[in-house]
Amino acid sequence: MRIPKLIATDLDGTFLSPDESVSQLNSEAVLAAQEAGITVLFATGRPVRWLKVIRGLPGAHPTVIASNGAALYDAHADTILDRVCIRAQDALDAVERIRTVVHDVSFAFESGTKFGHEPHYLTWQPSDSGDPDIFAGPLEVIIHEDLVKVLVQSQSLHSDELLARVDSVIAGRLSATHSSARGYGLVEVSARGVDKGAMLARVCARMDIDPSDVAAFGDMPNDISMLNWVGQPYVVANAHPTLLARGFTRVPPNSESGVGQTIRRLLG
Repeated sequence: MRIPKLIATDLDGTFLSPDESVSQLNSEAVLAAQEAGITVLFATGRPVRWLKVIRGLPGAHPTVIASNGAALYDAHADTILDRVCIRAQDALDAVERIRTVVHDVSFAFESGTKFGHEPHYLTWQPSDSGDPDIFAGPLEVIIHEDLVKVLVQSQSLHSDELLARVDSVIAGRLSATHSSARGYGLVEVSARGVDKGAMLARVCARMDIDPSDVAAFGDMPNDISMLNWVGQPYVVANAHPTLLARGFTRVPPNSESGVGQTIRRLLG
């Protein structure tokens, strides 16, 4: 192991514990890394709206790669620094194409700060919760601005199969991945060329950090681009089989604070 200049880590299933909290070991490891002069940066599929769990975490860099690389966020200033968007018309075209290959499909979208969805799309937070940035309706009506992500949901297909079908009709036009281990299929669609690896490369270029000096942690297919780009890729033991089969260095699972354990080892 060589000491990296920057550590990038996914959140859900990787840095966060199974109950979506930050363990004491992981928290202490982030602070120890900062004190050693190492930047710790989060790269997540979560939208900016869902980053409260790491807001104010001691030692973490304020810059967060959100929405699978479609958004760059400053957690200290609560400001979106950059967005790479899908044009509204391209999103609607993708919806039409996907509907031809998935019979029970439903859609939602993220603009960066707002979330809209079709009435039959299963959500974790209901649209009638009183939050003005969450709303429901026909996509042809509620898609009226450029988007950072289109969410594709199926109740009958696993995420892997759903991703294959989505890719069959949008590959080369938009980018698709998934990060869901839930009981139904969920695929995330971004603008062409958008992924965690591409945004991490942009961030590191601004910091003048070479990929060989970067370590990264992940657990799902949406982390592959980031793990492929860095010099020291790690996957937690609870990772998706696709990642476990790629030969990345395996570390303890998120239930055992595998990220924090590995950071401690990197620091000696």
